[in-house]
Amino acid sequence: MLTTNPKLIAEVKSFFEEFVAAYPKDDLDRYLNLFSQDENLVMFGTSHKWLGWEEYKTAPAEEKERLGEITLTYDWLKINTHESVAWIASEVKVQFKVGEEWRIIPARLTGVVKKFQDKWKIVQGHISVSG
Repeated sequence: MLTTNPKLIAEVKSFFEEFVAAYPKDDLDRYLNLFSQDENLVMFGTSHKWLGWEEYKTAPAEEKERLGEITLTYDWLKINTHESVAWIASEVKVQFKVGEEWRIIPARLTGVVKKFQDKWKIVQGHISVSG
């Protein structure tokens, strides 16, 4: 059964907003600290799949190197919770700079987060272009 506990929903929303704020990956440690760092992590990008922390841990730096300046904003967010697990669905805009021009790509983001010792961590994530 889903939990409609406002405190849990607020915690997960705050966590998601931290994820969005950290997404530019200017501070990779801040960004990577949001993820479960074990073999159970599963991440999907538009053209990539990473299974486990060992595969994923270098991906954000590689993306930052490839795309340069990048930001994330969201227009819509839905959070469901059950005890120490929550799942998130969001419509986002990925913005990145090519030369001097900013490009904006609408995307859909889904994720599962789990609370470990009072800290939420991403255990599964997926982002794909929607437009």
